[in-house]
Amino acid sequence: MKGITMLTQPVNSSGNKITKRYFCTMPENARLLQLLQENEQTFMEVLFHSYFPLVCKTIYRLVQDTQTAEDLAQEVFIKIWNRRDSLHDVYFKAYLHKAAINMALDYMDKNKRRGQHMPLEESIVLTDAPSSNQSLKETNARVQKAINELPEKCREIFILSRFEEMTYRQIADTLKISVKTVENQMITALKKLRVSLQDYLATILPVAIALLLSFFAQF
Repeated sequence: MKGITMLTQPVNSSGNKITKRYFCTMPENARLLQLLQENEQTFMEVLFHSYFPLVCKTIYRLVQDTQTAEDLAQEVFIKIWNRRDSLHDVYFKAYLHKAAINMALDYMDKNKRRGQHMPLEESIVLTDAPSSNQSLKETNARVQKAINELPEKCREIFILSRFEEMTYRQIADTLKISVKTVENQMITALKKLRVSLQDYLATILPVAIALLLSFFAQF
């Protein structure tokens, strides 16, 4: 990452290695906030090591391409580095969740305006007698496409609930909205997904239907 050298073990402002005990005994978020005050470079290195995999995974669930997810995740951390002076009283896991989703949504919106397709959708090859794996890949792509077409707020809340497994209260706190708003947006998202997928549901394999019904039954 530009301007940041990744370390196998964090160091303090004097160049000494920070002890494992210091890192294990302090709560994660408090530790990061303290590091931000003590040494910005070390803070960023620890933040990167701690949360880069999570940010990558969150973005990948939307863009369905490993290299793109890694590139966008790097951009998330570069933006955080550039905004480090404003990171006060931040809950970093939730903050990074939202930043990752926003980065992925911005990327998809730009691709949509350019008429580009997501990599997963481009990779699907349909045959007259598709195998189970091909059918499941197609089902996954159809569901992903339907999710991508949701209104922005519905899509963000749906992803946080179904893919990131956050509770409605956690989503409300992260997005600074009411729990009732989260509930209403989830109802809207699920209704729109059912409408978008109803024709396709009648044509796919029983196993794929069961998977989708199980998915929607979570609400």
